[in-house]
Amino acid sequence: MTPAHGRSAHSLLTDDALVVRADAALTELVASWLPLHAAPPRQREPRATIDVVAYEPGLTPPGLSPSGQTPVGATPLLRFGGVQIHAFDGDVLQLAGTSTVRGRIDLGGRCATISVPTASSDPSLAFDVYSMLTLSAAFLVGRLGGALVHAGGVVDPEGRAWLLVGDTHAGKTTTCVSLVAAGGWRFLADDQVVLRLGHDGALVAEGWPRRAHLDEGFGDAVVTGTRGTVDLRTSWGDRWMPRAPFGGALLPEVNTDQPTSLTVAADAASFTALVRQSPWLMADRTIAGDVMALLRDAASHPAFSLSLGRDSYARGDVLAECLAPARAASAPR
Repeated sequence: MTPAHGRSAHSLLTDDALVVRADAALTELVASWLPLHAAPPRQREPRATIDVVAYEPGLTPPGLSPSGQTPVGATPLLRFGGVQIHAFDGDVLQLAGTSTVRGRIDLGGRCATISVPTASSDPSLAFDVYSMLTLSAAFLVGRLGGALVHAGGVVDPEGRAWLLVGDTHAGKTTTCVSLVAAGGWRFLADDQVVLRLGHDGALVAEGWPRRAHLDEGFGDAVVTGTRGTVDLRTSWGDRWMPRAPFGGALLPEVNTDQPTSLTVAADAASFTALVRQSPWLMADRTIAGDVMALLRDAASHPAFSLSLGRDSYARGDVLAECLAPARAASAPR
């Protein structure tokens, strides 16, 4: 579905609850952020929207008012990348980056507007748009009853989703690609996953797959230190799943001088890791408690610390064997 006035629309969730709409002139800019599964929504009315609109420099950005500009020197509610978030009028948030891109999130109305100046050559503009899209999506997913988590997601042969929860360079992408390439396992995404409750009240995970960043020597099982991009959907599209019932959490950490190993992680460690990878969690006090409950539910499932040694690098068979106890722990009793 293409809205009027040359605007594009992209659904982010399986039920079309959250939709990103962009002016035609900004389609390419937005495309660099969009998950690879995003598609035109079906004939359903979204419950939350993100609009990316163009405006002429010197004019008030759409969705903002002159009195609602970010006050100079004010302490931001949250910083993410180069973007600062300030709270106005309760449920309204203003976003300001290092460029002239501006954003507004109406939490109560479940809508966001990201205003991009036309004919700007500022190199930081693209970074601000990317961060504002992530923040807008995170806050609105929260208002829809879910949680956007910086994590990878793999699906075991039994069809259960395992979140790979860790900081950048913890080994999320390498683990995801290794398991998928070896066969037997499928994937949701390597970097962003949405947790939600299904119709039966059970926890499910939805993946937001993007082009992954992987060491260029991965195919030869060599570490070069140089990263290239891999389109997981192109390489293993038949092994991608949009969603799967939640099985548990894996907390990866790279330890190249030790053999790969798996140990049981405490609920507290799993919960702490999930909260750490949800940096926007406490910025929306209205639903923070509900999102925390969702993450506590996730942390109550089996969780394991995964120490990644050089022996399992690009060896999905080694990883799969190591993860056998996790699959057994998550099996229905």
